[in-house]
Parts: sequence; structure tokens; C-alpha cells
Amino acid sequence: MRRKRYKLTIEYDGSRYRGWQLQPNARTIQGELIAALRSATGDQSATCTGAGRTDAGVHALGQVAHTDLLTDLEPPVLCAAINEHLPSDIHVLEVSPVSHTFHARRSAVARSYLYQIALRRGAFIKDYAWWVAHRLDQERMQSAAELLEGMHDFRSFAKPNPAVRSTRVLVEEIRIVRCEQLLLVRITASHFLWHMARVIVGLLVHIGQGTLREETLTAYLHSDSREPLALAAPAAGLYLERVYYAGQPRIGELLPTLHLR
Repeated sequence: MRRKRYKLTIEYDGSRYRGWQLQPNARTIQGELIAALRSATGDQSATCTGAGRTDAGVHALGQVAHTDLLTDLEPPVLCAAINEHLPSDIHVLEVSPVSHTFHARRSAVARSYLYQIALRRGAFIKDYAWWVAHRLDQERMQSAAELLEGMHDFRSFAKPNPAVRSTRVLVEEIRIVRCEQLLLVRITASHFLWHMARVIVGLLVHIGQGTLREETLTAYLHSDSREPLALAAPAAGLYLERVYYAGQPRIGELLPTLHLR
């Protein structure tokens, strides 16, 4: 039997996990998914590769992975079988057969992250949003966000990673929308550096509070500074929203994952 490649679209609550990537002696999303793939198909060599390595506490609404499996199960049956072996906070939304040339990470042309900022304290938001007690100027935040759009060197916005050859990233759009007592931030970019999304949100919050100037934000784009890392937003409010491949349109409406009146 020849191995077939499948694309998996996955949602998960990252609160109980040490991130996506497989790690020894730690619960990870990838580790749970590999175990479920092997149990569902009996293929004990099954593994998977994700489009992005979300950090501990970060969630996903549309993570993508690919896997090569020895199985005759039809995609809907395979999807149900995988979910039977997954914990309740990880769920495969769809299984699709793809060409062996498809690669979840390398074939992606863009990603979008959603960040939820709570404008009031709440009993159910700790793991899913960042409560910012001080008033935020949304217009000021949006104006600053637009300075980051386009192709820039984001080396000051990310943790150093020797494996990354270039820190230049194309940011397609940063959109900020208020929904009841939540401020939603969507960042769509070609790719993301380590902690880049959280650093961008943290800087925008400081601008919204009036404790950081737009000129300082712009200066970070032309320097090699470690200052922005200290202002990174917490992991809990961040969601990998969508991974895009060639020909896929960008999603429009910005929706929260929780309601906060």
C-alpha cells in the first residue's frame, strides 16, 4: 500500500499544552495529534508537519498540518476516527487528500493571527483574552498599525532565532475592530517570526495607552533593539486564525471567540 498525503485543518485550545511542536516530557498539540493518527490508522510510523509552531498557551482556529498515511479510510471517516482519539480541546475540522508536493508550511503564502483584548475584567477570559485595565485609543492604535504594513525588517519584533535566515516579513494588513467589550486585532502576513504577533499587539496596546509614541514604533523598524520584546502581549489572547494557500481569498469579517458585554 502506498502512503497518501492528507491536509488536516485543526482547531485547538492551547491552554493545557506546551505549544504545537513535539517535545520530550511535555504535552504538545503535535504529540497528541501524532498519537491519534497512529491509533486511528494503525500506522505506527505516522507523523505530521504543521504550518506554524504556536507557543505554549496559544490557540488555533485554523492550524494546518500534512501527514502521509498508510490507510484506505475515506477522508470523512478518517477525520472522525482521528477525533475519536484526540482530547476534547483538540479537534480536526477537515481531512483532505492532497498532492505529495503539498507542504503545510512551505506551500503557505500567508497566515493570519487574531488577538483578543478584553476591555473589562471578566471571570471567563483568563485563558482566552488579555484584560487591559487602562483605556485604549483605538484610532491611535489603528493609525500606528498601518505604519507596520508592507515589507519591513521585523528583527526588533521577534526573539532571535539562528535558524531564520531573514527577518524581513510582508505584513498585508493589521485590522482592529471593537466587538462589545473586546478589541480584536487581526494581523495578516506572509509569515511570522518567533513572538512577532505578540510583540506587535503589545506595542499597539502601549500606543493606545499613550505610553509609546508612533515615532518610537517606526524607529524599531530601523534598529536592532531588544526593548519591544519586554512589551509583548501574553500568549493567552492569541489565535492562529487561518493559513492561506495559493488562490485562497482572505477572510473578511472579524469575529471573537467569546462574548464579553
